[in-house]
Amino acid sequence: MLHYIACGLSNIWLTNGYRYEGIGALTKAYIIDVPGLHRLIGNQLINRRGCLVSAEMRFLRQEMNLSRQSLGNKLGVEVAFINQWEQHNTRLPRVADVSLRALYAGTLLGTRQTELSVHILSDAECESAAQRMIFSWSTRGWQVD
Repeated sequence: MLHYIACGLSNIWLTNGYRYEGIGALTKAYIIDVPGLHRLIGNQLINRRGCLVSAEMRFLRQEMNLSRQSLGNKLGVEVAFINQWEQHNTRLPRVADVSLRALYAGTLLGTRQTELSVHILSDAECESAAQRMIFSWSTRGWQVD
């Protein structure tokens, strides 16, 4: 399995869908369909229970190609709050967490999944521990293991 940390998340593992290439001691892993994998990771993040952790928030923001300032504008907060949430592992307020998930769903997932699961809006408690996620590649694209 490949521990896929290049996406900025420490809890992503790939069972396949990559190959190693290189010469001598310099070897690099090449991943098949990175945009598809990132969409699947984002989909898993916005649909799981518990609050997003800082790295997950940064991943979603970067996938939407938003600057911290732009995300702050969309969430109605100062950029200093975005910086604090992303850099200092501070938990997002619940309304910012839900808004970020909805923004991601509407921006990148489009009509395929704009309706968020009820549990996202109704969870009262937020656990900030990132859960290990494992993905595999098949002829149908990236899938959750």
